[in-house]
Amino acid sequence: MNDKTAGFEEVAHTADLEIRVWGKDLVSLFKQAAVGMLHLSGVEELEEGISFVKQNITLEAMDYEGLLILFLEELLYRLTEEYMIFEVGKLSISSEFTLKAQLKGTQIKSYQRDIKAVTYHNLNIRSTPQGYEVNIVFDI
Repeated sequence: MNDKTAGFEEVAHTADLEIRVWGKDLVSLFKQAAVGMLHLSGVEELEEGISFVKQNITLEAMDYEGLLILFLEELLYRLTEEYMIFEVGKLSISSEFTLKAQLKGTQIKSYQRDIKAVTYHNLNIRSTPQGYEVNIVFDI
């Protein structure tokens, strides 16, 4: 794991996009995964004059990996279908695999890479001495 307490880095992948994400806890891991996915999409410009939108979401899954997929897919849908990017504010994750998040979004003009889906390929949230780590593969 990197010296920083939370972050992400792009990992070379033959056909798709992949990032390795780490965080001191599940909340920071999920937030960094969202930042990493938006980085991969290559958002080019914010739409000028558009005010911020605030929304709350609640997601439920069978495990933390499923919850991560649902969370990223929610943000991906908003990016590709609504041309909105969201900063994740307050985020909570329960031991019953429920995620609650406050999102603050803004309209964008465009993005460079079309991410089709977040995949389960080799998805495994691992506990480390520093916190948590996961590799995420995105279908392009």
